[in-house]
Amino acid sequence: MPTHHIPSALTRVSHVGVFAILLACIAFAGCGDFCVHGVINPGGGTVTGTGNGCPGLKQTGNVALQLNSSVTPDAPSWPSDVKHIFVSLRGIEALPANPPGDESPAWEELAPDLATQPVQVDLMARAASSCSPTAFHEAVVGAGVYSQVRLRLVPNQFDASEPVPAENACGEIGFNCIVASDGAMRPLASNDSTELRIPPDGIVGGFFRIRPDDHIRLTIEFEPLASFILPAGDTAQLLPTFAVTQQSSCESDRE
Repeated sequence: MPTHHIPSALTRVSHVGVFAILLACIAFAGCGDFCVHGVINPGGGTVTGTGNGCPGLKQTGNVALQLNSSVTPDAPSWPSDVKHIFVSLRGIEALPANPPGDESPAWEELAPDLATQPVQVDLMARAASSCSPTAFHEAVVGAGVYSQVRLRLVPNQFDASEPVPAENACGEIGFNCIVASDGAMRPLASNDSTELRIPPDGIVGGFFRIRPDDHIRLTIEFEPLASFILPAGDTAQLLPTFAVTQQSSCESDRE
């Protein structure tokens, strides 16, 4: 006598239970950080979950950068004859303070466009306000706490295959220079000719925080009165001091 396989009530309940859990997590906001993995087969279904969110999904925030100077070259408190300090940037990056696990921390790009479109800026230029337009687009950055910042420079002796700034106020002497009040110009050198690093004591509070989905403005302010410019043969060596501060993003940053 032929036999017929009839799905058991247990199998049907299993399938219903799988879909009920998935629908519940879609319907309720409380499941927003709940990761569900499911396998549904003709013979049954299994569901596993964790309350810590799905692995591999990186939380991010948004950062708008501004470079500024704490004084202007014509300020009474600025005795130096230095009028401009031009640096050409090919990257501005931040280092996480507490990287997860035992892995070495990776620098996060704060201005990723600079990798293909370097920009020359004047460290002595002072913005009209904290919400003045900037030369950098808002960047998407991993959420977390950051304790160091570095400005990566286009070297004066560069590889012809590498991108360079569209405009160069330093002329033939390179892409980083100091211009005196009388117009005299010197190539700029530093302890490391490829970057200017800002340690934790150069960040207000020792760190800055980027929260998931947040929009912040990060100001990197050059402090001429706390910096040193030393002659080094035909070049000038810059020993800079910066202050990094964080504020809520200006409305114009999101337009």
